[in-house]
Amino acid sequence: MRATAGLGWHRGIRTGVALVLALVQLSGCGDKKAQLDARTVRSNKNLAADTPARVGEAGSSEAMSKANPLMKKKYAAAIFYPRPDSPFGPRAKGARDHLFKAKNGPILRLRLFLGEPTAPVVFFFHGNGETAHDYDGVADRFRQLPASLVVAEYRGYGTSTGEPTLHEFLDDAHLQFDELKSVLKDEGVSGPIVVMGRSLGSAPAIELAHSRPQEIKGMIIESGFALILPLLELMQIPVHEVGIKEHHGPQNLKKIESIALPTLIIHAEKDQVIPFTEGEMLIKASADPQKSLFKVPLAGHNDIHDHAGDAYFERIGKLLMRINK
Repeated sequence: MRATAGLGWHRGIRTGVALVLALVQLSGCGDKKAQLDARTVRSNKNLAADTPARVGEAGSSEAMSKANPLMKKKYAAAIFYPRPDSPFGPRAKGARDHLFKAKNGPILRLRLFLGEPTAPVVFFFHGNGETAHDYDGVADRFRQLPASLVVAEYRGYGTSTGEPTLHEFLDDAHLQFDELKSVLKDEGVSGPIVVMGRSLGSAPAIELAHSRPQEIKGMIIESGFALILPLLELMQIPVHEVGIKEHHGPQNLKKIESIALPTLIIHAEKDQVIPFTEGEMLIKASADPQKSLFKVPLAGHNDIHDHAGDAYFERIGKLLMRINK
C-alpha cells in the first residue's frame, strides 16, 4: 500500500469523495490546462536569473541531479501523489488563486488568504495528497492570529500543471518564493514571512530557510522528516538495492543544523508515517537557541489538528509573537 504522507485537514471528506476524484482523473474532466484563466498567468522568464545560486550545495536540485537514482520517473511516481482539487469542502471568503508560469512551462498556483497588511505571512508548503484549496477550511484561523496564509502548490497538484519531480521540487520553491514577494509588494502587504511545511512540504520550507535566511523571519515544520531513507522504504522503494543514499535527498537534517531562525516543530506522538523520533531529530539539530517542539499527544500523521485543537494555533501564534518583538 502506498503511504500518502500528508492527507491533511479534510481527511474525512476525501475518504467520501475518493471515487469521484478517481473518475474525474480518468475521464479527463480534471484537465488542468482548461481550468486556467490566461489573464491571470504572468510569465516569469526572468525568475531563473533572480534565484540565488546554490551550485553543488548539499540537498540542492543540482547536487541531487548528479547520478541520482531518485531522479528516475518510477521513483517520482512513488514519492509524489498529485490529485485535482476536491469539488467539495469549504471555500474561504476572500481566497484568491495567483497562477504564474515557472521555468520549463508549467503553471504553478499560489492560493492567497491575505489578512492585515502588516501581519506576518505564513508561506505554507502542503503535504502529499493535498492541494492548496484544502487549506480554505483553516485560513480564517490564521487570519485571526493575525497572519496571512499563502499556500504554494506543487507541479501536477490541484490546478498546477506539469509532473512533479524531485529535481524541480526544491527549485520551484525558490521560484514560488520570488513570486510571493512580488505579489505581496503589489498587494501592499509588508509583514515578515514565515515558511511552514507539512510532511513532504518540510523539504521546501527547510530549503528556503536554509538558503535565504535574510529574507525569512521564522520556520514552522509540521510532521516533517529528518531523514528521507526511512520514508522511501515506507513507500516501498528498495533504497539499498538501487543505491539510494541520504545525500540523494533534500537533507533536511543537515540543513536545519545551520538554521538559527525562530523555529517551531510540530509532530504527532503516534505518527506512523513519519515517526515522532524524526521530529525529535529535527529539533535537536536546530540552531535556534529558543527552538520549540510541540508534541501532540495521541495524534497520528493526518489528525494533528483534531487532537491539538486550539493549542495548534496558540503555538503558531507564540512563534509569530517572537518574530514581531
